Amino acid sequence: MKRTRLNFMTRVVMIALLFFVVVVNAAAQRKTVTGIVTDETGEPVIGASILEKGTTNGMMTNFNGEFSLDIASNGTLVVSYVGYKTQEVPVAGKSRITISLEEDSQLLREVVAIGYGSQTKKELTGAVSSIKPESFNK
Repeated sequence: MKRTRLNFMTRVVMIALLFFVVVVNAAAQRKTVTGIVTDETGEPVIGASILEKGTTNGMMTNFNGEFSLDIASNGTLVVSYVGYKTQEVPVAGKSRITISLEEDSQLLREVVAIGYGSQTKKELTGAVSSIKPESFNK
């Protein structure tokens, strides 16, 4: 019976050590990446979304366009902001990143809902028509 108990305790200790090594190894594969997001002119982009690809781990840039995020050491950052093209930036071997976003010219073709109809953004800045109160009754 003594030998069986010794084998059991040895197994418990080995499993605990294995679990500890796996947890420490998993934690060691993450790193903190800091950086700044700017537009094409070099101005900081406030409120840009920074997300680790394939996860829900993310944040938004501060008033200086800066961010700091703990991600997998071989992960990829997905950076997006309204009016700019979304970018994917691999972080392998980097701890500080500067990301410059490009404007998205597709926004000129966006449709904007107005009143009871819709128009393209380009047409929205055009002429405005007026309706007399008598026309509402028809």
